[in-house]
Amino acid sequence: MNKRRDFFWKSLIGVVGTGLLLGAKKPFKDEDNLVWHDETDIAVIGAGTGLVGAIAALKNGSRVVILEKAASPGGTTAISGGVAWVPNNHVMNREGFNDSKTDTLKYLNQLSQGQADQDLIEAFATEGPRMVKFLEDNTSLKWRVSQIMGEASEYHTDWEGSVLKGRSIEPDSDAPFGAHLGGYLVSYLLKAFNNLGGKIILKAPAQHLISRENEDGSREVLGVSYLLNGKTFNLKTKKGVHLASGGFDHNAEMKKNFLSVPSYGVGVKSNTGDGIKMAMKLGADLRNMNEVWGSVVYKGEAGRLGSLNAVTEKKYYPSCILVNRYGKRFANEKADYDSSWRSFHAKENWGALKYKNIPAFQIYDHKVRKNGTLGGKTSNQPLPKWFAKSSSIEGLAKKLGIDQANLKLTISNFNKSAAQGIDPDFHRGETYYDRMGLDNTSLALQPLDLPPFYGAEIAPAHLGTCGGPRVNKFSEVLDVNETPIKRLCASGNSSGVGSPGPSYGGGGGTIGPALTFSFIAGNTLSSLDDWA
Repeated sequence: MNKRRDFFWKSLIGVVGTGLLLGAKKPFKDEDNLVWHDETDIAVIGAGTGLVGAIAALKNGSRVVILEKAASPGGTTAISGGVAWVPNNHVMNREGFNDSKTDTLKYLNQLSQGQADQDLIEAFATEGPRMVKFLEDNTSLKWRVSQIMGEASEYHTDWEGSVLKGRSIEPDSDAPFGAHLGGYLVSYLLKAFNNLGGKIILKAPAQHLISRENEDGSREVLGVSYLLNGKTFNLKTKKGVHLASGGFDHNAEMKKNFLSVPSYGVGVKSNTGDGIKMAMKLGADLRNMNEVWGSVVYKGEAGRLGSLNAVTEKKYYPSCILVNRYGKRFANEKADYDSSWRSFHAKENWGALKYKNIPAFQIYDHKVRKNGTLGGKTSNQPLPKWFAKSSSIEGLAKKLGIDQANLKLTISNFNKSAAQGIDPDFHRGETYYDRMGLDNTSLALQPLDLPPFYGAEIAPAHLGTCGGPRVNKFSEVLDVNETPIKRLCASGNSSGVGSPGPSYGGGGGTIGPALTFSFIAGNTLSSLDDWA
């Protein structure tokens, strides 16, 4: 036996305590040492966007069991806005908006920044519209062009191949405007899954992928072990396993190892990278591990809740700027939140090489307090304790620990530019997206000049990590030799697909690709013959 196979033999990949040996052609060296407690065709790890793959597999005649770590299904999808970014979908055509696969590919190639697999771009562009139609045809879900995204759902409206509206879609619902529709999306999917005879086990975290090494050296997944009520169960999967368990938002060690900037995770607490780690143990290659679906949060709120409630309101207020501890602006405050996240990466090129823009602060004047919300609080509600207030810019700077002279100069320069409707430093207001879809620069730029002044520390955060096992166009997980690990697929934030690639295309840029590659995974696994 060569060294590589000997390593796998000795590693005993499988269920702790079973004594499972990895055989050659037979599943196990000694089958008596492994007890299968149940059997299905496909196991899906995670009941968020993984539901789409589960529904596709059920429609193809496969038996499906979903293992969900949390006490309720949905994951971060359930607490999201429920918007899915899928170019060239039939919903936008139905509502009078035009798109094409050609434009889709142009836009996606720019969005990927040269870091995406062309096969994945093509797969998303082809299968995304099919997925949208499949869900309307096979569930009670009806889509509409997103209302919550307004008139500019595309984040890079100046790019070739972009469209202003239509690629972002959401569940058609009677929920109040502005309501997060992620719960509605999950409920429609869950209803279809149950009606088709799927089985879901809650509070059942997956532990290990049970696999064998075949005579040709390939790795093949045979099942999965999971915990339930403190006991380990081994689930035989005759066709395979679909990893859809989210990213590593709340795994401190993985974030420390992989992310290029400290970042708060504001997704559900159950996202600890379980699926990614299980794939890594089988030799999976990785992609986009230093990338996230970025955002900006109030540090005080993120530290307390670690939730979506911490996301700042900067996008909506024209008399607002972001500054670092030196009192200097460092970003276009109206940019999409993923671009804003990236602005925290810059490091000083002297001394201790600290991050230039950590800590950072969001600064407002009274127009915002009077007419909107700060920290989620309206003008008749007390501000959170972590908000600072002062009648002067100097006083506000002192309370927040910002260079006073620089902050005063920065605001003075910003006010002069805003009065002229221009931003020579960061070009704020120049794009359709910056103006919230309306051709009015005042919606993006207004002087910050009405006391009292307000400020709070902000920090980079993420709605989800977007790195994980590398997959091919069939959602099959690839090993470090670019060979598929047999009977193992991954999608969503459990994979390294991204959008595809590291950047965010528009409203729903996480969910759209996740739903699509889940759909692909379900079709891929259900097409396989049973292992023997």
